[in-house]
Amino acid sequence: MKLGCSGCLAAIVVVALGILLMGGVVGIAVRMLDVPDGTDPVTTAADGIRAQRKLLDVVRKPRRGEAVTLSESEVNALLARHLVEARGVRLTGLSARLVGGDRLELRARSAMGQVLEEAALGTLADLLPASWRARPVGLRLGARLQVEEGSPRQLRLEVDEFAVGRQSLPTPTLRLLVDPAALGLLRWRLPEHIERVGIEPGRVVIRIAS
Repeated sequence: MKLGCSGCLAAIVVVALGILLMGGVVGIAVRMLDVPDGTDPVTTAADGIRAQRKLLDVVRKPRRGEAVTLSESEVNALLARHLVEARGVRLTGLSARLVGGDRLELRARSAMGQVLEEAALGTLADLLPASWRARPVGLRLGARLQVEEGSPRQLRLEVDEFAVGRQSLPTPTLRLLVDPAALGLLRWRLPEHIERVGIEPGRVVIRIAS
């Protein structure tokens, strides 16, 4: 009789753990599908043109010891109006918040079907209704700006935070869920005459070597 009760108890525990596990998976899925609150930053064509001119002057007409500043609006105009199209990035609503201390936060949206394709789950995506495949999924990452010395020097965003919707994920999963063109925005070749690139609250500061 005791053995029978023990067996029943074990079965109940297994079922309970299964329910908890399933509940955890469902909870994660719900948090991933929850697009965080917030609106896209407002930028103008003038912001993008002004930012492009500043960068062209830094590359082609550098002035020794000069510090060139890009505002957050100018950076976001570059991302939304120029870099996304030029690089073939399959993201929408790409924007940056310049935190300071060489840190920034990037936000974007991607269709659920695209995220599943990048994760090699295209077959699963095909099974979903079209409305689900087109459903936007919010992406957020936090990163620190770093300069890698070498030949050539590289300006790199070292990602240390990554979330899909409201669900935080290990940073290595970023490369599994985001297309390579978007990942290319995390690394840039840096001209030798640029001494430093830093992020201050609300702006990027580019310093030319003296």
